[in-house]
Amino acid sequence: MFLELSYILSEKIPNYPDSVPERFERILSQEKGDVSNTTLVYHYTHNGTHVDAPYHFDSNGWKIHEIPISYFIYENPLFLNFPKGPEEKITLKEVQNVPNVEKADLLIFRTGFGELREKDPITYRFLFPGLEVDLARFIREELENVKAIMIDFLSVDPLIEGNQKGFVVHKQLLSKETSSKRPVLIIEDVFLEPLIDQNVKRVFALPIRFMDVDGAPVSVVAEI
Repeated sequence: MFLELSYILSEKIPNYPDSVPERFERILSQEKGDVSNTTLVYHYTHNGTHVDAPYHFDSNGWKIHEIPISYFIYENPLFLNFPKGPEEKITLKEVQNVPNVEKADLLIFRTGFGELREKDPITYRFLFPGLEVDLARFIREELENVKAIMIDFLSVDPLIEGNQKGFVVHKQLLSKETSSKRPVLIIEDVFLEPLIDQNVKRVFALPIRFMDVDGAPVSVVAEI
């Protein structure tokens, strides 16, 4: 059985503060006598369910069209259920002794914060959790099979701390300046509630291949 885990993109989605909102412009309309319906989409690359390419925080890193397709196919995903409140962090201590964590090629962090996406979008936008930088370092340096992490909130760096400290978690996972190891992709704003109590066999997170850009929307599908 397959489950779709990407949120539908719309003009009303809760996005990262100060990000450019989505805008859809109808170019042709059959209701107005045109031969077809066509739409122009103005999309900010970090709105909705999306992947951060290394180029997002490393000018010498992979752009979205350069990332090997194997980086988006996960044969050994590991679902980690760590409930978190506003601005709480997922810690190294919680992850490092999880059974079989060293075998995983995708770490799926479900915090339950995604439940606020519709119920309380203000809290979802401004007070989301994050990852400890030590955890990010451990993932990149020690978990050599991990190709990506996946979260059910807007950013691996909490909002205020991320802006004050220069998005250290993003850089720890993506940038060549923080490690010589392979980058670890970041897939944010994912609908993870359907995976609770499921046996996740495989996950696919396929991006739109925009040329020379820093991220892209992804269609995330899990096989259970």
